[in-house]
Amino acid sequence: MSFQTLARKTVKGVMENKLKLAVIDPLMQGGTDIPGKTKWIPIKPSTDGALVLGMMHWIFDKEKFDSKFLECPNEEAAQSIGFKSHTNATHLVIVDDKHPNNKKFLKPEDLGLEGDGFIVIDKKTGKPQLHSKASAAHLFYNGEVEGKKGTIKVATSLYLLKQGVNRYSIDEYAKICGISAKQIEEIAKEFTSHGHKVAVDTLGGTNSINALPFTVALWLLPALMGSYNMKGGMASNGPSFKTFAEGPKYDLATFDGQVKPSGVKISREQFHYENTTEYKNKVAQGKNPYPSKLPWHTNGLSLDGQTLFSAINKYPYQCKILVNCFANPIYGTPSLYQETMIEEIKKTSNIPLIISVDIVMGETTSYADYIVPDTSVYEQWAMVPVRANINTKMTSVRHPIIEPATPKVGSSNQPISMETFLIEVAKKVGMPGFGGDAIKDANGKLWPLNTREDYFMKAIANMAYDGDVVSNIEKEDDKITGLDSIPKHWQDAVKADELFAVKNVIAKGGRFEADTNYYDGEFMKYGNPSKICFYSENLANSKNSITGEYNEGMPVWMPETLADGTLVSEVYPSEEYPFSICSSKSKLRGISMLNNCPTLQVLSDKNYIEINALDAKDFGLKDGQEVTVETPTNKATGVLKVKQGVSRGTLGISFGYGKWEYGSKDTTIDGKVIKGEEIRSVGTATNPLALADKSVEGKYGLSDVVSGTHNRSGIKAKIVPLS
Repeated sequence: MSFQTLARKTVKGVMENKLKLAVIDPLMQGGTDIPGKTKWIPIKPSTDGALVLGMMHWIFDKEKFDSKFLECPNEEAAQSIGFKSHTNATHLVIVDDKHPNNKKFLKPEDLGLEGDGFIVIDKKTGKPQLHSKASAAHLFYNGEVEGKKGTIKVATSLYLLKQGVNRYSIDEYAKICGISAKQIEEIAKEFTSHGHKVAVDTLGGTNSINALPFTVALWLLPALMGSYNMKGGMASNGPSFKTFAEGPKYDLATFDGQVKPSGVKISREQFHYENTTEYKNKVAQGKNPYPSKLPWHTNGLSLDGQTLFSAINKYPYQCKILVNCFANPIYGTPSLYQETMIEEIKKTSNIPLIISVDIVMGETTSYADYIVPDTSVYEQWAMVPVRANINTKMTSVRHPIIEPATPKVGSSNQPISMETFLIEVAKKVGMPGFGGDAIKDANGKLWPLNTREDYFMKAIANMAYDGDVVSNIEKEDDKITGLDSIPKHWQDAVKADELFAVKNVIAKGGRFEADTNYYDGEFMKYGNPSKICFYSENLANSKNSITGEYNEGMPVWMPETLADGTLVSEVYPSEEYPFSICSSKSKLRGISMLNNCPTLQVLSDKNYIEINALDAKDFGLKDGQEVTVETPTNKATGVLKVKQGVSRGTLGISFGYGKWEYGSKDTTIDGKVIKGEEIRSVGTATNPLALADKSVEGKYGLSDVVSGTHNRSGIKAKIVPLS
């Protein structure tokens, strides 16, 4: 996994004294807690944004940012002084409520000038200039420029960020985080003492209802230092080889009769509420268009967790058929497994048909009308692209190493799987792109798509012939790997002269560029020179669809709120709910696979409700005590674990436990009882404890109103002893 790779590299760097590491987490988990070398910052859940903004406050106060880099208004200027990225730090933003383009970047037409692009204050002349024509520009300009219709109030992106950061002092940020101001200053000082050789990373910390400003601010920290694409700094993903694309051998991206998806996603993402029929109808009727029924996440991305909330509310439209595959949203989505939510999922008036493609009777699958058996990881095909901690060109390949145990169906006599289901249904309803004459090769010849291999073998052929052609597999490797006896329909899926190069890719587990190709001098070899934005015009011109208020165009501290802006701390005061739950992942329990491993189940059969030793003393709680964790929307029992590695006011509960389906109970299939294993249900699940948002009209899990991120961390709770 990518995180395992990252952890190995991180620990190696720390142990070799090449890297200094600060872990900012409410829970000190094993793996990177190297004695005497790791700095653990025991922050309160959902306050990461305050810490990062506190660091920025110090950086601005001490002028520890790389001003020469930030003054570059375009890519060419940055490259001329030795960088491979640039920012919009100097680009002017209109900050005039009376101007029709308020909150937008100042453009040449606003000044009556010719040309395209943005406007900066040229450092040489002190006058407005096209960003593409200046080699350096002022960073913190705040004033007026002469427009074609009078003066216009403007400020640079970096000035606006600094103003937002300075809304709170470092002491105030420290109080929010539950750490000292000195700690924030020390981290900021260390971070800025290495030039551009600094980096940040996160994942779980972004899963809170004030996640967006933290996430954006975090990625801006290295931008302040010119770190992006630099050796020792931040890297974007390395490139992958062509697979499911218009490749050198086969076009797997387009086909005759193809209809590409369009319209509004049911997850309410990447679309402005102001462009919806609902909004327009309310305005036409003279009504206040706000609030919408559910929040619209104009800046969200890939919000599969929001789909079921939309489905049970039949908003923005009804979900006629829900197909679930490679997912378990009822277990994995915070707030979804609660009585009021489940009752709505059961109603066929909300979701008439649920089809789940699964290898187990998962929590979501248990509510499906039809269950399609899928293949396990050892029976599947997959192409896995490179992740950001590997900056060389690579794509790995997973192929079936055992015959799938599922029954065979269809005219092609293929094992039932997600791919077989899609192919057979598509052929049955006459969809283009499936069956005979479906896939076009580089010479225009049409090939069939009747089996999984018809698709995946061609994807591997694209990979093998992308750039320098992969050599043919050696006879010894062909025999050792068993690829010399692959089924005939695998062989027939590609041209005869491609087969042995394809086999070589499969035998090697993919295609991997040499590990020595990370750098090009002082740059990352595959660095992406795209612009890093300190101010987002798109974000600043989008609104909270519940309140109608504009969002901020730059990261500023935002406490946890309901969608209507009400503070969570006011609705659920600390006097009643003194703890915040923080979700984590155990090394010995994964979301799916590891739950099936008896050895790991024995080593770690249950998780614990982890609490700081001082908190336990204050509340009269003891290690090993059975307790109930109660939140405003649900409760769960578990065993208390008292430890030092938990921040004050935090309850740590690792993810992957407390399943209520997933083979933990008996299931009857075709009249035969499949016995369950109770050990699968042991432990405490966090997501059913997450909060619902009662400030909106529909049944809805509390989420970041802008990005759609769920309430996975920061869930307000109290503890009730059972013994």
